[in-house]
Amino acid sequence: MYNLSMPEWIGKTIGKVRIDKYLAHGGMAEVYLGSHLALERPVAIKVLHSHVEQDPDLLARFQREAKVVAGLRHPNIVQIFDFDTTDGHPYIVMEYLKGPTLSTYLRRLHDRDERIPLHQVARLLKVLTAALDYAHGQGVIHRDIKPGNILLHGKADEITLDKPLSNDVEAVITDFGLVRIEHATSQTASGMISGTPAYMSPEQARGAKTDHRTDIYSLGVVLYEMLAGRVPFDADSSLSVIYMQINETPPPIPGIPAAVQEVMNRALVKDPNQRYQTSREMAVDFFLAIGMTAEAQTIHEFAPESAKFKKTMSESTNAEKTMWESAKAEGTRLEQAMPESTRLKAMSESIRSEEGVSESIKPAQSPVKQKPTRSRAWIGVGIFLFLCLLVGGIGGWRVLSALPIFSSPTETSNPDINPTNESTTSSDPVVIPSADGMVKIASGSYEVGLSTEDEYHSAVQNISLNEFWIDQYQTTNIQYQQYLTETGAVAPVIWPSTDNYPVRGVTWDQAAAYCGWANKRLATEAEWEAAGRGPGSSPQLYPWGNDPTNDGQALQLPDQDTYEVGTQSSNTTPSGLYDMVGNVWEWVAEPYGSVQEGYKILRGGRFGIPQDLAYRLAVTPNDERYVKFAGFRCASDQVQ
Repeated sequence: MYNLSMPEWIGKTIGKVRIDKYLAHGGMAEVYLGSHLALERPVAIKVLHSHVEQDPDLLARFQREAKVVAGLRHPNIVQIFDFDTTDGHPYIVMEYLKGPTLSTYLRRLHDRDERIPLHQVARLLKVLTAALDYAHGQGVIHRDIKPGNILLHGKADEITLDKPLSNDVEAVITDFGLVRIEHATSQTASGMISGTPAYMSPEQARGAKTDHRTDIYSLGVVLYEMLAGRVPFDADSSLSVIYMQINETPPPIPGIPAAVQEVMNRALVKDPNQRYQTSREMAVDFFLAIGMTAEAQTIHEFAPESAKFKKTMSESTNAEKTMWESAKAEGTRLEQAMPESTRLKAMSESIRSEEGVSESIKPAQSPVKQKPTRSRAWIGVGIFLFLCLLVGGIGGWRVLSALPIFSSPTETSNPDINPTNESTTSSDPVVIPSADGMVKIASGSYEVGLSTEDEYHSAVQNISLNEFWIDQYQTTNIQYQQYLTETGAVAPVIWPSTDNYPVRGVTWDQAAAYCGWANKRLATEAEWEAAGRGPGSSPQLYPWGNDPTNDGQALQLPDQDTYEVGTQSSNTTPSGLYDMVGNVWEWVAEPYGSVQEGYKILRGGRFGIPQDLAYRLAVTPNDERYVKFAGFRCASDQVQ
């Protein structure tokens, strides 16, 4: 197979990426560390071995397949930034995350004859199943799920291989669709087996048609390895392992609870129709099997990002709440009397049926997450039996009159968020915020966007805006602390921090909720850009003008962390707004350009990656890869 030697790649620039360092190689590709010259960030580059330059059809297929995979946006899937070919070799530019693979960590752990604690296994399984279900909902199958394709990424400290995993360690799936892309660039025979034998599903091992359930089987093997310290099937040759995958039953894992073994049995059943049909089902059953019943209920929060319906319950009357509490108490007594196997089965079926309105249901996001007290599964069992007793004793009509009313699955607004500073009811007075700390932006026509439209810039357009006011500074930690104290809201993922530094680590919902509490709102995207660039034709691209470096002053902005708001005099707009680039990303409200459904816009760039004032980044509102660098400022239509 033709392949360029390693030294020929290092130092070479391909597209917008400079290749700096060799990292590793595998059967499909060589992996390098590089620098994205436009984004100014480290990236990983995979240069595939296949040579496709001479075959236009093969090249077109590679581009088609790579585009599908690059469309995935999930915090637990490594993001693909770009793909192309150079010297006939397809290459993929992707997010670079520091941290070992799960394979490396397990190998060191098992060398010491240790295992990951069950609660940690459950936490890793939760995010991995969320990522898989999201990808499967987009029609993308991995086909090579294994510990070597799962990165352990620490949000804070570096991961130490000889210590237990901390709670901030995330599992992130890499090489999503790489098997599919590799086959798109290789003239392989029809039915050729792909994947890694030790983690391969039986249907994959036979060379038969596969679907998303092959990934579920492979994830089951990963779960088996985390629990047992070994894979189910191991032999001297790949053919022997493939034979066992097709014909033999995985041996039971010594020392695990019977309920956990039942989860393994179903995950690794040979017939895909008898296997778990979604990854999330496996996670729910595993949580229940190890006694984490309350946590099992939260798994539906990790439903696919493309969810179009949200399930809500209307507010109960006092009588309904009294009945609910009575039923819960009765349910506790009945639950304790049930055999364990019956109780676990009831819980699992109840939780999954709750999600069954749609496979892609996701509950409405709230800036204040309530901690689940117990799984609603046993509550459902208790309510059913309690109602039966009530019907028999005091008449069915009284029970029915006390039942809570459930709304039909529909798109609902979040009652905790008021994104505009308007009254929520006609009888409520409008509370107008103070002008202190805000800057007035005059009404008029403003030009937004760029003439050179691309992935991060919309086309130029003129937008008419009414007069509005916007915060001079980004919202600070001391301001956000007051909001937390008064509301009891959940703190950001980066908390606490220095008082007058910008609050960082907030989701879009949290930003909108804060502005509503302050009797303000998030600025629209057009308002934010107009406030930064100013009026007129071809307005300036940076707070200080059109020179990206501001005569070198912009290069002096802190690039390792945030800084105190308002302290960098060079980072000021003519209207007097501070820090609109290069401190934290800023959430905005209504976009003026096209945005994928369910996505929100970040503006301004963050420390180390300042951007021009037309730059727009579309992300899911809870994507922690961006949320941890996200802050905001508020706006208002009028002030006192």
